[in-house]
Amino acid sequence: MDYQKNIKYFGKPNFGPPIIVLLIGLFLLMLGIAGSVGMIIAGLACVILSIGLVVMKKKSVVTDAQYDESVSSMLNGMQAKALNKLGIDEEEVKEIAPICFDGYVYKGATQAKRGMDGLWRTNKYELVMLFFSEYEVHCYTYSFDTTLQRQKEATDVYFYKDIVSVSTATDSAQVMGQNVEYEYFKLTTSGGTALSVSLRDVSNAQRSINAM
Repeated sequence: MDYQKNIKYFGKPNFGPPIIVLLIGLFLLMLGIAGSVGMIIAGLACVILSIGLVVMKKKSVVTDAQYDESVSSMLNGMQAKALNKLGIDEEEVKEIAPICFDGYVYKGATQAKRGMDGLWRTNKYELVMLFFSEYEVHCYTYSFDTTLQRQKEATDVYFYKDIVSVSTATDSAQVMGQNVEYEYFKLTTSGGTALSVSLRDVSNAQRSINAM
């Protein structure tokens, strides 16, 4: 993961210098119209330079798709990693195919940006992978920061007889001064909500819940 690139995603490109150079160029062109060829040449040079600076600034901008791709790269090979952390063999959890829920974390995030698609992205991400054996469900949780080299893992095991429900729910969080609503997956046991994770793809998550 390119952490520096992710940091740029949340930052705003500074177009101040190109604008200043452009204004200087226009001013020199106006002076050159009075009859100074040197002023015209200098003005054109400044205008061309400002355009080049703008192009360079735009190339340094990280798009929503590029940021999402960077985040997704951290999720490659997650099934093998989860099985290893849980200490179980794939043959032990073949009742149904493993199910994964994942999404940006809104509560506690220190960086956030609303994308061109209207969706909020943060610098925190979390994934939950569920494996199903004959009598119990094994849960692996992996969370990480997209701007710092910081990851965390956790494991849990729940007996089917203790699981009350699996469903989606809606919650809200303050993101950059705005109240943002989001949906999350929750697994509830007889002792209360035992597991929850915000959802990046709600429709796909619902299909997974139906499969469960």
